[in-house]
Amino acid sequence: MTQQTTVLIAGSRDATPQMLDYARRAVRRAKDRGYTMMVGDNPQGVDMAVVRECRRLRVSVTVAGAGNFPRNGGCKHGSYAKVHQDTYRTSNGYLLNRYTVRDRWMVDNSQIGVFIWNGDSPGTKLGYDYMLSRNKDAHLITFISG
Repeated sequence: MTQQTTVLIAGSRDATPQMLDYARRAVRRAKDRGYTMMVGDNPQGVDMAVVRECRRLRVSVTVAGAGNFPRNGGCKHGSYAKVHQDTYRTSNGYLLNRYTVRDRWMVDNSQIGVFIWNGDSPGTKLGYDYMLSRNKDAHLITFISG
């Protein structure tokens, strides 16, 4: 029995049109390889572009968030995972930010990560670094305007 490969596509809220295009292409490539998708529930930027492309292509996707429902609407042919804040804690037992918890959960439930970064967003870079720390296949795609 083979395990399904899940690819996490994450990125900056403040994404350029080029970043959003890259996110859509990443969904298409993953679909062509038979992968399932993992994405956050942000209603802006890369997350929203991934959700829209998954809807359009009817790709199997898990949208993860901290609330009772996905802020970006999710996908009716996918699933929604509410990640509880107490899932991860700091080394001294304190709760982490709920979006940091969501991001770690997505990494831990994916085999491959594509992080589409504007060179500034700390959350995207932290997710990438966390995936590397878990010895997983992580790709940081940087778009710096200028």
